[in-house]
Amino acid sequence: MKPFLSLCMIVKNEEKVLRRCLESVIGIVDEIIIIDTGSTDGTKEIANEFTSLVFDYKWEDDFSKGRNHAASKATGEWILVLDADEFVERESFKNFKNELKENLIDKNILAVKILNFLGIDGKETLLNYHERIYMNNGKIKYHRTIHEMLKHNDSLEKVGIANLQVYHSGYMTAEKREKNKSQRNLKLLNKKTHKEAIDYYFLGNEYSALGELSKAIDFYKKGYQLKNSITYEWVPKLLVRLIFCLHAEKRYTEALDIIIPSEEVFIELVDFKYLKGKIYQSQRKNKEAIKVFETILSQKDKLKTDSSIDYLEYLPHKHLGELYEKEKLYQDAVHHYSKTLSVNDSDDYTWTRLINLLAKHSSKEQLVEFLYKNILIKNKMSHTRLIKVLLNVPNNEVLKLINLFYKELDIPVIEKESLKLKMHLIGGQYSEIIEIINLKSVSELSRILHTDIFSIIDFIILTIEQNEEKYRTLLLNLNTDKSIKKLINTLFFNKSKKLSLIEESLFIGIYKRAIVVEAEKSTVLMKLKKEILSLDGKKELKRELREYDLGL
Repeated sequence: MKPFLSLCMIVKNEEKVLRRCLESVIGIVDEIIIIDTGSTDGTKEIANEFTSLVFDYKWEDDFSKGRNHAASKATGEWILVLDADEFVERESFKNFKNELKENLIDKNILAVKILNFLGIDGKETLLNYHERIYMNNGKIKYHRTIHEMLKHNDSLEKVGIANLQVYHSGYMTAEKREKNKSQRNLKLLNKKTHKEAIDYYFLGNEYSALGELSKAIDFYKKGYQLKNSITYEWVPKLLVRLIFCLHAEKRYTEALDIIIPSEEVFIELVDFKYLKGKIYQSQRKNKEAIKVFETILSQKDKLKTDSSIDYLEYLPHKHLGELYEKEKLYQDAVHHYSKTLSVNDSDDYTWTRLINLLAKHSSKEQLVEFLYKNILIKNKMSHTRLIKVLLNVPNNEVLKLINLFYKELDIPVIEKESLKLKMHLIGGQYSEIIEIINLKSVSELSRILHTDIFSIIDFIILTIEQNEEKYRTLLLNLNTDKSIKKLINTLFFNKSKKLSLIEESLFIGIYKRAIVVEAEKSTVLMKLKKEILSLDGKKELKRELREYDLGL
Protein backbone atom coordinates (compact mmCIF):
# COMPACT_ATOMS: atom_id res chain seq x y z
CA MET A 1 0.00 0.00 0.00
CA LYS A 2 1.26 3.46 -0.92
CA PRO A 3 2.37 5.50 2.11
CA PHE A 4 0.00 8.30 3.07
CA LEU A 5 2.25 10.73 4.99
CA SER A 6 5.99 11.13 4.44
CA LEU A 7 8.23 13.10 6.80
CA CYS A 8 11.05 14.94 5.00
CA MET A 9 13.98 16.47 6.87
CA ILE A 10 17.36 18.01 6.13
CA VAL A 11 19.84 17.82 9.02
CA LYS A 12 23.42 18.56 10.03
CA ASN A 13 24.98 17.94 13.46
CA GLU A 14 21.67 17.59 15.28
CA GLU A 15 22.47 14.73 17.68
CA LYS A 16 21.20 16.71 20.69
CA VAL A 17 17.65 17.14 19.39
CA LEU A 18 17.02 14.71 16.51
CA ARG A 19 15.93 11.78 18.68
CA ARG A 20 13.25 13.89 20.40
CA CYS A 21 11.86 14.91 17.01
CA LEU A 22 11.78 11.40 15.55
CA GLU A 23 10.34 9.81 18.69
CA SER A 24 7.41 12.24 18.47
CA VAL A 25 6.43 10.99 14.97
CA ILE A 26 7.65 7.40 14.68
CA GLY A 27 4.80 4.97 14.04
CA ILE A 28 2.48 7.79 12.96
CA VAL A 29 4.16 8.98 9.77
CA ASP A 30 4.36 6.24 7.16
CA GLU A 31 7.80 7.12 5.86
CA ILE A 32 10.80 9.10 7.11
CA ILE A 33 13.30 10.62 4.67
CA ILE A 34 16.38 12.29 6.17
CA ILE A 35 18.90 14.21 4.07
CA ASP A 36 22.21 14.72 5.89
CA THR A 37 24.31 17.67 4.68
CA GLY A 38 27.61 16.71 6.28
CA SER A 39 27.18 15.79 9.95
CA THR A 40 30.33 15.11 11.95
CA ASP A 41 28.58 14.05 15.17
CA GLY A 42 26.18 11.17 15.88
CA THR A 43 23.29 12.55 13.81
CA LYS A 44 23.36 9.87 11.10
CA GLU A 45 23.59 7.04 13.62
CA ILE A 46 20.46 8.33 15.37
CA ALA A 47 18.67 8.80 12.03
CA ASN A 48 19.48 5.20 11.02
CA GLU A 49 17.75 3.93 14.18
CA PHE A 50 14.44 5.30 12.88
CA THR A 51 14.65 4.88 9.09
CA SER A 52 16.66 3.28 6.32
CA LEU A 53 16.00 6.30 4.09
CA VAL A 54 19.01 8.39 5.14
CA PHE A 55 20.87 10.08 2.29
CA ASP A 56 24.05 12.14 2.02
CA TYR A 57 23.70 15.46 0.25
CA LYS A 58 26.25 18.11 -0.72
CA TRP A 59 25.10 21.42 0.76
CA GLU A 60 24.79 24.27 -1.78
CA ASP A 61 23.78 27.17 0.52
CA ASP A 62 20.20 26.73 -0.62
CA PHE A 63 17.49 25.41 1.72
CA SER A 64 14.95 25.01 -1.07
CA LYS A 65 17.25 22.72 -3.06
CA GLY A 66 17.76 20.60 0.05
CA ARG A 67 14.02 20.46 0.81
CA ASN A 68 13.15 19.58 -2.77
CA HIS A 69 15.83 16.87 -2.88
CA ALA A 70 14.31 15.29 0.24
CA ALA A 71 10.84 15.48 -1.32
CA SER A 72 12.10 13.72 -4.45
CA LYS A 73 12.70 10.62 -2.30
CA ALA A 74 9.19 10.66 -0.77
CA THR A 75 6.45 8.29 -1.96
CA GLY A 76 3.60 9.39 0.35
CA GLU A 77 0.47 11.24 -0.80
CA TRP A 78 1.31 14.10 1.55
CA ILE A 79 4.66 15.47 2.77
CA LEU A 80 5.32 16.83 6.26
CA VAL A 81 8.43 18.98 6.78
CA LEU A 82 10.06 19.29 10.21
CA ASP A 83 13.42 20.52 11.45
CA ALA A 84 15.43 18.49 13.94
CA ASP A 85 14.83 20.99 16.75
CA GLU A 86 11.06 20.65 16.36
CA PHE A 87 8.63 18.03 17.65
CA VAL A 88 4.90 17.30 17.92
CA GLU A 89 2.61 16.00 20.64
CA ARG A 90 1.89 12.41 19.56
CA GLU A 91 -1.82 12.18 20.40
CA SER A 92 -2.74 15.42 18.61
CA PHE A 93 -0.53 14.41 15.69
CA LYS A 94 -2.41 11.09 15.38
CA ASN A 95 -5.72 12.96 15.38
CA PHE A 96 -4.46 15.36 12.72
CA LYS A 97 -3.33 12.52 10.45
CA ASN A 98 -6.69 10.76 10.80
CA GLU A 99 -8.53 13.96 9.92
CA LEU A 100 -6.31 14.51 6.88
CA LYS A 101 -6.85 10.92 5.74
CA GLU A 102 -10.60 10.70 6.29
CA ASN A 103 -11.82 14.12 5.15
CA LEU A 104 -11.96 15.56 1.67
CA ILE A 105 -9.65 18.58 1.62
CA ASP A 106 -9.73 21.20 -1.11
CA LYS A 107 -6.28 22.55 -0.12
CA ASN A 108 -2.93 21.40 -1.40
CA ILE A 109 -0.72 23.27 1.10
CA LEU A 110 -1.31 23.47 4.85
CA ALA A 111 0.30 25.80 7.37
CA VAL A 112 0.88 24.62 10.95
CA LYS A 113 1.02 26.64 14.15
CA ILE A 114 4.59 26.74 15.47
CA LEU A 115 5.16 27.45 19.15
CA ASN A 116 8.71 28.77 19.54
CA PHE A 117 10.37 28.55 22.96
CA LEU A 118 12.58 31.58 23.61
CA GLY A 119 15.27 32.70 26.03
CA ILE A 120 17.63 30.73 28.21
CA ASP A 121 15.05 28.40 29.76
CA GLY A 122 12.29 28.53 27.13
CA LYS A 123 9.70 30.08 29.46
CA GLU A 124 8.87 32.75 26.90
CA THR A 125 7.04 31.75 23.73
CA LEU A 126 6.36 33.12 20.27
CA LEU A 127 3.73 31.91 17.81
CA ASN A 128 3.89 31.85 14.05
CA TYR A 129 2.39 29.89 11.17
CA HIS A 130 4.42 28.19 8.46
CA GLU A 131 3.54 26.06 5.45
CA ARG A 132 4.84 22.59 6.32
CA ILE A 133 2.40 20.07 4.81
CA TYR A 134 1.72 19.70 1.09
CA MET A 135 0.45 17.29 -1.54
CA ASN A 136 3.19 15.18 -3.09
CA ASN A 137 2.00 15.70 -6.67
CA GLY A 138 5.32 16.80 -8.16
CA LYS A 139 4.04 20.30 -8.85
CA ILE A 140 4.55 21.94 -5.43
CA LYS A 141 8.13 22.84 -4.60
CA TYR A 142 10.11 25.12 -2.35
CA HIS A 143 11.67 28.33 -3.62
CA ARG A 144 14.03 30.93 -2.01
CA THR A 145 17.50 29.99 -0.77
CA ILE A 146 16.56 30.79 2.84
CA HIS A 147 13.23 31.23 4.65
CA GLU A 148 11.96 28.96 1.92
CA MET A 149 8.33 28.99 0.76
CA LEU A 150 6.13 26.51 -1.09
CA LYS A 151 4.91 27.36 -4.58
CA HIS A 152 2.81 25.47 -7.12
CA ASN A 153 4.39 25.26 -10.57
CA ASP A 154 1.13 26.44 -12.14
CA SER A 155 0.40 29.05 -9.44
CA LEU A 156 -2.48 26.93 -8.16
CA GLU A 157 -1.63 27.08 -4.47
CA LYS A 158 -4.63 26.43 -2.24
CA VAL A 159 -3.41 27.17 1.26
CA GLY A 160 -5.21 26.24 4.47
CA ILE A 161 -4.46 25.98 8.19
CA ALA A 162 -3.79 22.53 9.65
CA ASN A 163 -5.14 21.54 13.05
CA LEU A 164 -1.60 20.79 14.22
CA GLN A 165 0.86 22.50 16.54
CA VAL A 166 4.61 22.06 16.18
CA TYR A 167 6.98 22.89 19.04
CA HIS A 168 10.31 24.55 18.23
CA SER A 169 13.21 24.91 20.69
CA GLY A 170 15.83 26.26 18.27
CA TYR A 171 15.42 29.88 19.35
CA MET A 172 16.37 29.16 22.95
CA THR A 173 19.46 31.24 23.66
CA ALA A 174 22.00 28.44 24.17
CA GLU A 175 21.00 26.45 21.09
CA LYS A 176 20.83 29.48 18.84
CA ARG A 177 24.28 30.64 19.96
CA GLU A 178 25.70 27.14 19.44
CA LYS A 179 24.42 26.85 15.90
CA ASN A 180 25.32 30.44 15.02
CA LYS A 181 22.11 30.55 13.03
CA SER A 182 21.97 34.30 12.63
CA GLN A 183 25.42 34.56 11.04
CA ARG A 184 24.58 31.73 8.66
CA ASN A 185 21.22 33.24 7.75
CA LEU A 186 22.70 36.69 7.17
CA LYS A 187 25.24 35.21 4.78
CA LEU A 188 22.49 33.62 2.69
CA LEU A 189 20.19 36.65 2.81
CA ASN A 190 22.97 39.06 1.80
CA LYS A 191 23.85 36.85 -1.18
CA LYS A 192 20.48 37.66 -2.76
CA THR A 193 20.95 40.34 -5.41
CA HIS A 194 17.25 41.12 -5.87
CA LYS A 195 15.67 41.43 -2.46
CA GLU A 196 11.93 41.36 -1.86
CA ALA A 197 10.19 43.27 0.95
CA ILE A 198 10.05 40.10 3.06
CA ASP A 199 13.84 39.73 2.83
CA TYR A 200 14.24 42.97 4.76
CA TYR A 201 11.90 41.58 7.42
CA PHE A 202 14.13 38.50 7.71
CA LEU A 203 17.28 40.67 7.80
CA GLY A 204 15.73 42.66 10.63
CA ASN A 205 15.08 39.43 12.54
CA GLU A 206 18.69 38.30 12.26
CA TYR A 207 20.19 41.63 13.29
CA SER A 208 17.71 41.77 16.18
CA ALA A 209 18.85 38.30 17.30
CA LEU A 210 22.46 39.52 17.22
CA GLY A 211 21.55 42.53 19.35
CA GLU A 212 22.25 45.04 16.55
CA LEU A 213 18.95 46.79 17.07
CA SER A 214 19.60 49.97 15.08
CA LYS A 215 20.29 47.88 11.95
CA ALA A 216 17.25 45.73 12.68
CA ILE A 217 15.04 48.83 12.94
CA ASP A 218 16.32 50.16 9.60
CA PHE A 219 15.65 46.86 7.82
CA TYR A 220 12.18 46.47 9.36
CA LYS A 221 11.28 49.98 8.21
CA LYS A 222 12.54 49.29 4.69
CA GLY A 223 10.60 46.02 4.53
CA TYR A 224 7.43 47.79 5.59
CA GLN A 225 7.94 50.56 3.03
CA LEU A 226 8.45 48.06 0.18
CA LYS A 227 5.48 45.79 1.00
CA ASN A 228 2.86 45.40 -1.72
CA SER A 229 0.02 44.75 0.69
CA ILE A 230 -0.74 45.07 4.40
CA THR A 231 -2.60 41.75 4.26
CA TYR A 232 0.58 39.65 4.07
CA GLU A 233 0.91 37.35 7.10
CA TRP A 234 4.39 38.70 7.91
CA VAL A 235 3.43 42.40 8.02
CA PRO A 236 1.96 42.50 11.57
CA LYS A 237 4.90 40.35 12.72
CA LEU A 238 7.30 42.90 11.25
CA LEU A 239 5.50 45.73 13.04
CA VAL A 240 5.55 43.87 16.36
CA ARG A 241 9.27 43.16 16.09
CA LEU A 242 9.98 46.74 15.02
CA ILE A 243 8.14 47.96 18.13
CA PHE A 244 10.11 45.52 20.30
CA CYS A 245 13.39 46.94 18.98
CA LEU A 246 12.27 50.55 19.41
CA HIS A 247 11.17 49.71 22.96
CA ALA A 248 14.55 48.13 23.74
CA GLU A 249 16.28 51.23 22.37
CA LYS A 250 14.01 53.42 24.55
CA ARG A 251 12.59 55.12 21.46
CA TYR A 252 9.17 55.13 23.07
CA THR A 253 7.56 57.93 21.05
CA GLU A 254 8.45 56.24 17.74
CA ALA A 255 7.09 52.94 19.03
CA LEU A 256 3.78 54.51 20.09
CA ASP A 257 3.51 56.26 16.70
CA ILE A 258 3.50 52.79 15.11
CA ILE A 259 1.25 51.16 17.71
CA ILE A 260 -1.67 53.61 17.50
CA PRO A 261 -2.46 53.13 13.75
CA SER A 262 -1.60 49.40 13.94
CA GLU A 263 -4.27 48.93 16.63
CA GLU A 264 -6.84 50.40 14.24
CA VAL A 265 -5.80 48.20 11.30
CA PHE A 266 -5.30 44.94 13.22
CA ILE A 267 -8.19 45.56 15.56
CA GLU A 268 -8.54 41.96 16.85
CA LEU A 269 -4.85 41.49 17.64
CA VAL A 270 -3.83 41.83 21.28
CA ASP A 271 -0.15 42.26 20.38
CA PHE A 272 -0.22 46.02 19.79
CA LYS A 273 -2.36 46.67 22.87
CA TYR A 274 0.02 44.61 25.01
CA LEU A 275 3.09 46.44 23.67
CA LYS A 276 1.44 49.78 24.34
CA GLY A 277 0.97 48.74 27.98
CA LYS A 278 4.63 47.66 28.19
CA ILE A 279 5.83 51.00 26.83
CA TYR A 280 3.68 52.93 29.30
CA GLN A 281 5.11 50.74 32.05
CA SER A 282 8.67 51.53 30.88
CA GLN A 283 7.80 55.23 30.86
CA ARG A 284 6.54 54.84 34.46
CA LYS A 285 3.07 55.91 33.30
CA ASN A 286 1.62 53.38 35.70
CA LYS A 287 -2.01 54.45 35.54
CA GLU A 288 -2.03 54.38 31.72
CA ALA A 289 -0.34 50.96 31.73
CA ILE A 290 -2.83 49.60 34.28
CA LYS A 291 -5.74 50.77 32.12
CA VAL A 292 -4.31 49.00 29.03
CA PHE A 293 -3.67 45.68 30.78
CA GLU A 294 -7.03 45.71 32.57
CA THR A 295 -8.72 46.35 29.20
CA ILE A 296 -6.90 43.37 27.66
CA LEU A 297 -8.11 41.10 30.47
CA SER A 298 -11.70 42.32 30.07
CA GLN A 299 -11.57 41.64 26.31
CA LYS A 300 -9.37 38.53 26.26
CA ASP A 301 -12.12 36.26 24.90
CA LYS A 302 -12.62 38.56 21.90
CA LEU A 303 -8.96 39.14 21.09
CA LYS A 304 -6.48 37.02 19.13
CA THR A 305 -2.71 36.91 19.28
CA ASP A 306 -0.22 36.84 16.43
CA SER A 307 2.87 36.42 18.58
CA SER A 308 2.28 34.88 22.00
CA ILE A 309 -0.68 33.44 23.85
CA ASP A 310 0.88 34.95 26.99
CA TYR A 311 -0.24 38.44 25.89
CA LEU A 312 -3.89 37.58 26.54
CA GLU A 313 -3.84 36.73 30.24
CA TYR A 314 -0.60 35.55 31.84
CA LEU A 315 1.58 38.62 31.15
CA PRO A 316 -1.15 41.25 31.72
CA HIS A 317 -1.78 39.76 35.19
CA LYS A 318 1.97 39.68 35.87
CA HIS A 319 2.51 43.31 34.86
CA LEU A 320 -0.56 44.42 36.80
CA GLY A 321 0.93 42.77 39.89
CA GLU A 322 4.11 44.81 39.41
CA LEU A 323 2.23 48.02 38.67
CA TYR A 324 -0.17 47.77 41.60
CA GLU A 325 2.75 46.97 43.89
CA LYS A 326 4.52 50.15 42.76
CA GLU A 327 1.32 52.08 43.36
CA LYS A 328 1.25 50.55 46.88
CA LEU A 329 -2.10 48.91 46.15
CA TYR A 330 -0.91 45.68 47.73
CA GLN A 331 -4.21 43.81 47.79
CA ASP A 332 -4.58 44.31 44.03
CA ALA A 333 -0.94 43.30 43.52
CA VAL A 334 -1.43 40.05 45.46
CA HIS A 335 -4.60 39.34 43.45
CA HIS A 336 -2.83 39.69 40.10
CA TYR A 337 0.31 37.82 41.17
CA SER A 338 -1.97 34.98 42.31
CA LYS A 339 -3.84 35.07 38.97
CA THR A 340 -0.48 34.98 37.16
CA LEU A 341 0.49 31.82 39.01
CA SER A 342 -2.91 30.21 38.41
CA VAL A 343 -2.11 30.49 34.68
CA ASN A 344 1.58 29.57 34.97
CA ASP A 345 2.74 28.27 38.33
CA SER A 346 6.26 27.64 36.99
CA ASP A 347 6.99 31.39 37.05
CA ASP A 348 9.52 31.57 39.89
CA TYR A 349 9.96 35.34 39.49
CA THR A 350 6.29 35.90 40.34
CA TRP A 351 6.50 33.49 43.28
CA THR A 352 9.42 35.59 44.52
CA ARG A 353 7.46 38.86 44.15
CA LEU A 354 4.40 37.40 45.87
CA ILE A 355 6.34 35.93 48.80
CA ASN A 356 8.30 39.17 49.23
CA LEU A 357 5.06 41.15 49.31
CA LEU A 358 3.42 38.78 51.78
CA ALA A 359 6.51 38.85 54.00
CA LYS A 360 6.18 42.61 54.36
CA HIS A 361 2.50 42.55 55.26
CA SER A 362 2.04 39.23 57.11
CA SER A 363 3.34 37.67 60.28
CA LYS A 364 6.01 34.96 60.14
CA GLU A 365 3.38 32.37 61.12
CA GLN A 366 1.02 33.45 58.33
CA LEU A 367 3.83 33.31 55.77
CA VAL A 368 4.92 29.82 56.84
CA GLU A 369 1.32 28.63 56.61
CA PHE A 370 1.08 30.10 53.12
CA LEU A 371 4.29 28.37 52.03
CA TYR A 372 3.03 24.97 53.21
CA LYS A 373 -0.61 25.23 52.15
CA ASN A 374 -0.45 27.31 48.96
CA ILE A 375 2.94 26.55 47.46
CA LEU A 376 4.18 23.10 48.43
CA ILE A 377 0.85 21.53 47.43
CA LYS A 378 1.52 22.66 43.84
CA ASN A 379 2.46 19.71 41.67
CA LYS A 380 5.59 21.37 40.31
CA MET A 381 6.82 22.92 43.56
CA SER A 382 9.36 20.65 45.23
CA HIS A 383 11.21 21.56 48.43
CA THR A 384 14.31 22.10 46.31
CA ARG A 385 12.58 24.50 43.97
CA LEU A 386 10.92 26.36 46.84
CA ILE A 387 14.31 26.94 48.43
CA LYS A 388 15.66 28.34 45.16
CA VAL A 389 12.64 30.66 45.01
CA LEU A 390 13.18 31.77 48.61
CA LEU A 391 16.87 32.43 47.93
CA ASN A 392 15.82 35.14 45.46
CA VAL A 393 13.52 36.93 47.90
CA PRO A 394 15.34 40.12 49.03
CA ASN A 395 14.28 39.72 52.66
CA ASN A 396 16.60 38.25 55.27
CA GLU A 397 13.75 36.98 57.46
CA VAL A 398 12.37 35.04 54.48
CA LEU A 399 15.81 33.60 53.76
CA LYS A 400 16.02 32.28 57.32
CA LEU A 401 12.84 30.25 56.68
CA ILE A 402 14.87 27.99 54.39
CA ASN A 403 15.93 26.09 57.50
CA LEU A 404 12.35 24.77 57.74
CA PHE A 405 12.71 22.86 54.45
CA TYR A 406 16.41 21.97 54.54
CA LYS A 407 15.92 18.41 55.82
CA GLU A 408 13.47 17.56 53.02
CA LEU A 409 15.99 18.27 50.27
CA ASP A 410 17.02 15.64 47.75
CA ILE A 411 19.85 17.44 45.95
CA PRO A 412 23.49 16.61 45.12
CA VAL A 413 26.02 16.83 47.94
CA ILE A 414 27.76 19.85 46.43
CA GLU A 415 24.47 21.78 46.31
CA LYS A 416 23.75 20.89 49.96
CA GLU A 417 27.21 22.11 50.91
CA SER A 418 26.66 25.31 48.95
CA LEU A 419 23.31 25.84 50.70
CA LYS A 420 24.95 25.29 54.07
CA LEU A 421 27.42 28.08 53.29
CA LYS A 422 24.54 30.29 52.17
CA MET A 423 22.66 29.78 55.41
CA HIS A 424 25.79 30.70 57.39
CA LEU A 425 26.07 33.91 55.32
CA ILE A 426 22.41 34.76 55.94
CA GLY A 427 22.96 34.29 59.66
CA GLY A 428 26.18 36.36 59.62
CA GLN A 429 28.18 33.28 60.72
CA TYR A 430 31.35 34.14 58.80
CA SER A 431 33.69 32.05 60.92
CA GLU A 432 31.70 28.90 60.05
CA ILE A 433 32.04 29.70 56.34
CA ILE A 434 35.78 30.26 56.69
CA GLU A 435 36.18 26.96 58.53
CA ILE A 436 34.61 25.11 55.57
CA ILE A 437 36.35 27.13 52.82
CA ASN A 438 39.80 26.67 54.35
CA LEU A 439 39.45 22.92 53.77
CA LYS A 440 38.64 23.37 50.06
CA SER A 441 40.97 23.47 47.08
CA VAL A 442 40.52 26.21 44.47
CA SER A 443 38.80 23.77 42.10
CA GLU A 444 36.43 22.50 44.83
CA LEU A 445 35.48 26.05 45.80
CA SER A 446 34.96 26.93 42.15
CA ARG A 447 32.49 24.01 41.78
CA ILE A 448 30.58 25.19 44.87
CA LEU A 449 30.31 28.73 43.49
CA HIS A 450 29.08 27.40 40.15
CA THR A 451 26.00 25.94 41.85
CA ASP A 452 24.91 29.60 42.12
CA ILE A 453 23.49 28.95 45.60
CA PHE A 454 26.48 30.21 47.55
CA SER A 455 27.62 32.31 44.61
CA ILE A 456 30.54 34.49 43.59
CA ILE A 457 28.53 37.46 44.90
CA ASP A 458 28.32 35.79 48.33
CA PHE A 459 32.04 35.05 48.34
CA ILE A 460 32.83 38.67 47.45
CA ILE A 461 30.67 39.79 50.40
CA LEU A 462 32.48 37.34 52.71
CA THR A 463 35.83 38.71 51.50
CA ILE A 464 34.78 42.30 52.21
CA GLU A 465 33.42 41.40 55.66
CA GLN A 466 36.58 39.50 56.68
CA ASN A 467 39.04 41.88 55.00
CA GLU A 468 41.43 38.98 54.41
CA GLU A 469 44.07 39.44 51.68
CA LYS A 470 44.23 35.69 51.02
CA TYR A 471 40.55 35.69 50.02
CA ARG A 472 41.07 38.64 47.69
CA THR A 473 43.88 36.70 46.03
CA LEU A 474 41.74 33.55 45.97
CA LEU A 475 38.96 35.44 44.17
CA LEU A 476 41.40 36.32 41.38
CA ASN A 477 42.60 32.71 41.11
CA LEU A 478 39.12 31.21 40.83
CA ASN A 479 37.86 30.06 37.45
CA THR A 480 35.88 33.23 36.79
CA ASP A 481 35.52 35.35 33.68
CA LYS A 482 37.46 38.53 32.98
CA SER A 483 34.61 40.84 33.90
CA ILE A 484 34.49 39.45 37.46
CA LYS A 485 38.27 39.74 37.85
CA LYS A 486 38.13 43.32 36.61
CA LEU A 487 35.41 44.18 39.13
CA ILE A 488 37.36 42.48 41.93
CA ASN A 489 40.39 44.62 41.07
CA THR A 490 38.17 47.70 41.16
CA LEU A 491 36.63 46.80 44.53
CA PHE A 492 39.72 45.57 46.38
CA PHE A 493 42.79 47.02 44.69
CA ASN A 494 41.52 50.47 43.63
CA LYS A 495 42.26 49.76 39.95
CA SER A 496 39.37 51.90 38.79
CA LYS A 497 38.24 51.18 35.24
CA LYS A 498 35.08 51.80 33.31
CA LEU A 499 32.70 48.90 33.92
CA SER A 500 30.86 47.02 31.20
CA LEU A 501 27.10 46.37 31.41
CA ILE A 502 27.77 42.87 32.80
CA GLU A 503 30.12 44.28 35.45
CA GLU A 504 27.62 46.97 36.43
CA SER A 505 24.90 44.32 36.75
CA LEU A 506 27.21 42.29 39.03
CA PHE A 507 28.02 45.40 41.10
CA ILE A 508 24.29 46.04 41.62
CA GLY A 509 23.81 42.38 42.58
CA ILE A 510 26.53 42.64 45.25
CA TYR A 511 25.05 45.89 46.60
CA LYS A 512 21.54 44.40 46.87
CA ARG A 513 22.74 41.12 48.46
CA ALA A 514 24.86 43.00 51.00
CA ILE A 515 21.81 44.95 52.17
CA VAL A 516 19.58 41.85 52.27
CA VAL A 517 22.00 39.72 54.33
CA GLU A 518 22.78 42.72 56.53
CA ALA A 519 26.51 42.69 55.71
CA GLU A 520 27.48 46.12 57.09
CA LYS A 521 31.05 46.47 55.75
CA SER A 522 29.97 45.36 52.28
CA THR A 523 27.04 47.77 52.25
CA VAL A 524 29.30 50.67 53.23
CA LEU A 525 31.94 49.76 50.62
CA MET A 526 29.42 49.37 47.80
CA LYS A 527 27.83 52.70 48.74
CA LEU A 528 31.25 54.37 48.56
CA LYS A 529 32.15 52.68 45.28
CA LYS A 530 28.85 53.34 43.47
CA GLU A 531 30.42 56.41 41.86
CA ILE A 532 32.24 54.09 39.45
CA LEU A 533 28.87 53.24 37.87
CA SER A 534 27.79 54.97 34.68
CA LEU A 535 24.81 57.33 34.78
CA ASP A 536 22.57 54.51 33.50
CA GLY A 537 24.09 52.14 36.06
CA LYS A 538 23.33 54.54 38.89
CA LYS A 539 19.75 54.89 37.66
CA GLU A 540 19.38 51.10 37.50
CA LEU A 541 20.80 50.71 41.02
CA LYS A 542 18.42 53.33 42.34
CA ARG A 543 15.48 51.70 40.56
CA GLU A 544 16.25 48.21 41.90
CA LEU A 545 16.83 49.37 45.47
CA ARG A 546 13.62 51.38 45.39
CA GLU A 547 11.68 48.50 43.85
CA TYR A 548 12.47 46.21 46.77
CA ASP A 549 12.47 48.98 49.43
CA LEU A 550 16.13 48.34 50.17
CA GLY A 551 17.02 52.00 50.66
CA LEU A 552 19.94 53.94 49.21
